[in-house]
Amino acid sequence: MRDYLKRQQKLFSKKQQQKLENLKIMIAGTGGLGTNQALQLQRIGVAKIYLYDYDRVEISNLNRQLCYGKKDLGRPKAEVAAEFLKQFDLETEIIVKNEKISLATEIPAEIDIIFDGLDNFKSRFILDQLALENELPFIHAGIEEFFAQIMLVLPESRLRLKNVFTGSEKKEIPAVFSPAVTVTASIQVLEALKYLLQFDEYLNEQLLHIDLLSNQMEIIDLK
Repeated sequence: MRDYLKRQQKLFSKKQQQKLENLKIMIAGTGGLGTNQALQLQRIGVAKIYLYDYDRVEISNLNRQLCYGKKDLGRPKAEVAAEFLKQFDLETEIIVKNEKISLATEIPAEIDIIFDGLDNFKSRFILDQLALENELPFIHAGIEEFFAQIMLVLPESRLRLKNVFTGSEKKEIPAVFSPAVTVTASIQVLEALKYLLQFDEYLNEQLLHIDLLSNQMEIIDLK
């Protein structure tokens, strides 16, 4: 085990910790959710993170996208995020993919799970389709104002993202608040790990709805 992971050692069996340190993760979108996911996944010691994004840093990103500052305006997000993560000199390998998610996107064969860090359902439905075609688990999260939802979609899942969220596409840019984004991304990482490390409880054909104003969480059965 890497020395900086000792404080989490008691939480996992030796087998689980070894698996965690060998995980290869794909993060689609390095915005608010994606940068938070990347920071958490690096700190718990996963082996490799692929960062996918084609966008550039804008001033409106800086309230919640944790890898960027004013000096990064106009630069490619995935590249800046990778630079930010690499400065900590931890063992996680960071790979940059400056590309937009499309049905032609090639998913690396070594990927263990796909994280949704996107901000629109059109792209999320494409990502879900890619996960299905590559027989990979896919964990979705979305947030607006103080409300969020998280859904784990497995290769064998009968219900895909489009079955649950068809008609959810909005033209207006939603309001977002950085602490709410961080909480959502953290729970998303936890739910993914519970599945990957074979804990007994994880979201299985269920939707987790989070109300951060009233501190309420509800699990909705989708079966």
